[in-house]
Amino acid sequence: MDLESDEFVVNYDASQATEADLIAIIKQEGFTAGVAATAQFAEEPEFFREALAKARNENKPIVLDFTASWCVPCQRMLRETFPDDKVARLLERCVLIKVDTDEHPALANKYGAVGLPDVRLLSPEGEEFRRFRDFQGPDAFAESLDDVLAEVASKKSGDELIALSDGESKLKEVFNRDVGNVRLILVLSPT
Repeated sequence: MDLESDEFVVNYDASQATEADLIAIIKQEGFTAGVAATAQFAEEPEFFREALAKARNENKPIVLDFTASWCVPCQRMLRETFPDDKVARLLERCVLIKVDTDEHPALANKYGAVGLPDVRLLSPEGEEFRRFRDFQGPDAFAESLDDVLAEVASKKSGDELIALSDGESKLKEVFNRDVGNVRLILVLSPT
């Protein structure tokens, strides 16, 4: 297993795996693993979990839009950017998740959405490609969407990945389960 960092954050479903499961798999690969910190988060709303699952199942990128009715630039994007023909066509190839921060403050807090608008372009697995914290006009937003769609299309599906070692395969399986309500920070070093 090649790691480019000696510390990283792991999001996982606590109902499917424990910290001990993750640490055991990492140790099997010859690394020292320890938990630096854990944090419990409020459960994600059903609409949000369903949209994430849809993105993974359909291999579509995610447009995660944190918004509020009182946010002037958010409302401007709602009127000018999202209805634009080119943007609308590109959004058909994505999963759009709109999160009203007044209705779902815990979700906004979990994702660190403190200023609005906060629009993120994510891979189907939730990897962040871009984040905007200000108004994006139709042309700039369409260009960013086009870039993300091209990047997702160029990535090979999990079935096409080079065969992983047994330990890496187990680790990948644990990490790719539905994201739950626990964040785990592991500190690793080769042994």
